[in-house]
Amino acid sequence: MSAVPTAASTSSGGGTPMMSPGATSAGSMTGASTTGTETKLSAGMSAWQDAIAIAKQNRQKLQRQQANALNRPDRVLFCLSLKNPVRRLCTSIVEWKPFEYLILFTIFANCVALAVYQPYPGGDSNAVNAALEEVEYIFLVVFTLEAMLKITSYGFLFHHGAYLRNGWNMLDFVIVFIGLVSVCLQQTGKGKFDIKALRAFRVLRPLRVVSNVPSLQVVLNSILRAMVPLLHIALLVIFVIIIYAIIGLELFSGKLHNTCHYIDSGLMVEEPNPCSVDSKGYTCVPGESTCKNDTWEGPNWGITNFDNFFLAMLTVFQCVTMEGWTDVMYYVSVTLKQLKRALTSSKRN
Repeated sequence: MSAVPTAASTSSGGGTPMMSPGATSAGSMTGASTTGTETKLSAGMSAWQDAIAIAKQNRQKLQRQQANALNRPDRVLFCLSLKNPVRRLCTSIVEWKPFEYLILFTIFANCVALAVYQPYPGGDSNAVNAALEEVEYIFLVVFTLEAMLKITSYGFLFHHGAYLRNGWNMLDFVIVFIGLVSVCLQQTGKGKFDIKALRAFRVLRPLRVVSNVPSLQVVLNSILRAMVPLLHIALLVIFVIIIYAIIGLELFSGKLHNTCHYIDSGLMVEEPNPCSVDSKGYTCVPGESTCKNDTWEGPNWGITNFDNFFLAMLTVFQCVTMEGWTDVMYYVSVTLKQLKRALTSSKRN
């Protein structure tokens, strides 16, 4: 019998094995099937990972909802329980994202209205101001509705997590309350009450953005916490100001009250400045005016001087702020010359 041909045959030359065409096609099919299997496995793994990520997000969302539910009191306003439909409706509205965006838009619109409003003297007004006064009622209604919804959802004051237990909510409540009081006085008083002082509290309304943006709350809380170390620096600055105020009190007390007077009339000149009596510092115009002692209240209506401790501290603080410090330098230059001569004469004696 003849031998059955094998898949691998040797060549006539050197015995090198050769693969048959059937074996090559089978190997390529096996590799293709392996690649397809790996693709399906990777797609399945990615889908599984996506499903796990979605499940984690839903789990975290459920945990947040449960935490919020645990933080809410069982009963608010002495009558509304957690299952009360009115309270559940208010809670869903307050925690609804579009409602937060609506409040932020209203706050920004109110800021624009406050910037556009142009006050006039004597109670005068124009059409734009009249329209803004009408729009003010819309803002007040929206802010009042927000406060009522939050009070119904969270409670007012007497339990943990209540509306007024949050400092930013307290600011919102004060602003809304003052707005309602001003409107009531305006409608009932009919000119008997001056509500301009209450209207001034409108400038606090832009601060309502902080209560609706948690990131701003984090920034402001960080600034407030940093104020305690800054207080120590402020105390050091005050201590330095006190030291220099005492030095100025010892050197320049009563030295800034000499000024020029006209020789003919004896009146003070129009623009008085500290002068030197012995013509060693700032001198008056020869033949027109002469310098007299203790006849002037002092620069800046008697505020800039070193006659007492508090005014000396104020003058030193003015120099620290770099506002008008050159004027103070020129004022005391005459005194410095007089002090130098006094020290020189004392050394000679």
